[in-house]
Amino acid sequence: MRIIITVNMEIATYPEKFSEDFTIEISTDSEEHCIIVLSNEVGRILRMMGVNIIQGKNKVHFDNVTMLEAGKYQICVKNSNSNVLYNSILTKF
Repeated sequence: MRIIITVNMEIATYPEKFSEDFTIEISTDSEEHCIIVLSNEVGRILRMMGVNIIQGKNKVHFDNVTMLEAGKYQICVKNSNSNVLYNSILTKF
């Protein structure tokens, strides 16, 4: 018997256009381990971090991104099975 538990999760990133920092907000019904990946326009991974998410609202703050060049960047949030939960494009100005 295989049991699949679906976690109810809401994920958002802000601001969509950033210069110094941005935040990922994850709201969930249960605890989960997530992997957050920041990559550039050609898919090169610039930063990857594992985050333990607790029940309720969680904020993951990305600072020290001033060294990034102006352009578009992708944020991807995956669960511990590497399933993509969220994808977003952010713009650095």
